[in-house]
Amino acid sequence: MSFFGGSTKVEDERIVMAQNKIYREIYYLVMAVCLISIGFKFYKYGFGVSSINTELAILFLQGVYYAAKGSSLGVLSDEVEMHDRKSKVPMKWKTLIWGGAFGVIIAIFFGLNSAFNYADTTAQAYSYFFMVFFVSLIIYIPFLVLLSGSTFLAAMNRSKKAAEKELDEDEIER
Repeated sequence: MSFFGGSTKVEDERIVMAQNKIYREIYYLVMAVCLISIGFKFYKYGFGVSSINTELAILFLQGVYYAAKGSSLGVLSDEVEMHDRKSKVPMKWKTLIWGGAFGVIIAIFFGLNSAFNYADTTAQAYSYFFMVFFVSLIIYIPFLVLLSGSTFLAAMNRSKKAAEKELDEDEIER
């Protein structure tokens, strides 16, 4: 089925697979260039986020685009089903774990930042680190777990609806 209602064209599967392989290689190349650029900018300008905004935007937006496109085409639910068949830990739990792990990483970063930049003595540095670390854990872990879990479930529901709609359209055409 075509977007503008025209006839669908017949494509050679070998050509489509070769094109997909090329697109995958381009994706990996762009990811490598972004990561190398981040490393170079950290080395040259220090560990400031302001110097790597473009690279972070590229890395973030490609993930958002893939999730949105995959869920709108109904591919995401199939990918998750295939993953869950092979893995002991379901994808929904991995998503929640990654949200919590990212919250812990942010808490460690904020704790170290407070200890290094605001403490005058070693004892004060430990005090600042643990205080900021635990407060950040309390704030960021629930927020990021809820955010990652809710977006995953929303994308899965959207993907399942798209897959069901596609199956219904295929049955009607037959």
